Amino acid sequence: MNSESLPPGNNLPAADPAGAVAAGESEPAPGASPAAGAFPLHIPPILLEGDDVGTEFLNEDAQKFSLGLAAPPEPLESEGELPEAYGTQKLLLTARDPNWLCAHWDLTRDQQHQHCERSADGHLTLRVHREDLVEHPVAEIHVPPTARNWFVHVARAGTHYHAELGCQTSGGEWIPIATSAPTFTPPNRMSENTSVEFATIPFETPLPDLLELAGGAAAQNLSLTEALEKLRSQGHPDLPPSPATMTWTAAQERALAEVFNVKGAGQVLMGSFALADLAQRPPHELATSPTSPGGISSPFGGGPPEKKFWFNINAELVIYGATEPDVTVTIGGRLIPLRADGSFSYHFALPDGHYELPVVAVSADQTDGRAAGLQFTRATETRGQVGAHPQNPELKPPAPEHL
Repeated sequence: MNSESLPPGNNLPAADPAGAVAAGESEPAPGASPAAGAFPLHIPPILLEGDDVGTEFLNEDAQKFSLGLAAPPEPLESEGELPEAYGTQKLLLTARDPNWLCAHWDLTRDQQHQHCERSADGHLTLRVHREDLVEHPVAEIHVPPTARNWFVHVARAGTHYHAELGCQTSGGEWIPIATSAPTFTPPNRMSENTSVEFATIPFETPLPDLLELAGGAAAQNLSLTEALEKLRSQGHPDLPPSPATMTWTAAQERALAEVFNVKGAGQVLMGSFALADLAQRPPHELATSPTSPGGISSPFGGGPPEKKFWFNINAELVIYGATEPDVTVTIGGRLIPLRADGSFSYHFALPDGHYELPVVAVSADQTDGRAAGLQFTRATETRGQVGAHPQNPELKPPAPEHL
């Protein structure tokens, strides 16, 4: 693992050993709810050891970055809002994790509408191929007409993938719109490389100047930090001396693990509709729910088990879908509110048992309708000592009264 140390003179507040609020943050009033996104991150002092750098290395330009030595900057003049889309019709594909890809396409509303009109079903189609575009796609998704991005689950980690956005006419002709560059999903296993390397980039030197200094090292396939360290070791006059060498200790590694609460390796796989539901939740739920992929708590809860071998399992259910925004949707006879893009989603617990949820959609003019009968059955059989994975207590079984 390679990491870069914080730049000299960084203003990251250190945590009080007694757990006090970090410097520059105010203590919330008793009983007050935390504001959205207001979750103070306390950094143990052990992680900041060796970050103090004497001012003899700071030149006149660097002094202005120190707190209290510079006047407040004048507010920048607004240049207007960024456009919703640029209309480049390019497709970007990137890996979110070993088994999920994120595709984003840059189409204006008019471009998207024109392409959807050419499609037989009024939708664009996203195809994902493994390695190249010759073989049969591993995923083919009819995305909603207003969508501009989508998460796609892929089975194989450590693999190259391409994506293609297009539409299919009523005659079966495939019309391509955009093709992505290849992306690589990371392996779904721990790296065998546990080494740590620290480097410091002098923030007082503008980035273009640093790139010019390190330009000669590009042919040697060195990173920017490696090139700068090499120049420092050669006594380059435009670079300050390297700070004292710092060794990453086991105690610091444990402290860093505590900051991020790393207690187990696990992930909750979610698609685009499920992630849209996650985005609607208040921030405090994301930080406390043991089943939230964005939460900071351990997915296994509690402390480490006493035995070396153990196994917990549980199941949850996400129901999601989409239609036109003005359509009336009911599940189990209950009216379902739709989001602005016509999508909806619900998150349930799934204990053992059989559950049925009829879903009905009726057009705005009451002349057309669609229906689907959802049935879910869970019957868990265990062998040996199998525990229950901790679950959000607010989740209820999939029944109409819990919608």
